[in-house]
Amino acid sequence: MGTAADIALERVGQWTVARIAGELDMGNCPHVREELTRTVGDDTDGLVVELSETVYLDSAAIELLFELARRLGRRRQQLRIVMPDDSPLRRVLELTDVRAVAPVHPSLETALGTPA
Repeated sequence: MGTAADIALERVGQWTVARIAGELDMGNCPHVREELTRTVGDDTDGLVVELSETVYLDSAAIELLFELARRLGRRRQQLRIVMPDDSPLRRVLELTDVRAVAPVHPSLETALGTPA
């Protein structure tokens, strides 16, 4: 735990896309939170967190997703999450009811193609 998560950020249309690879846990969530909060501008529809290459999520990572959804919602923006259907981590998102605060898409294309 505490290993660095690789974060790649880009702007795709009206969305900020954050691709997170590796482990997302209590050791690196503060850095990830800071990076994502700083990057998403007021001129976007919101944030797409792409977790296809994420191999581990702990409770701090789940709390981060809920927190991001709340913050973005206050700014009238959205959080969308990408997790492939066949990923073992998708079950974690289902058990923690992340869908209650953000839609979970099987691909980046579907996340970006869904109307806001």
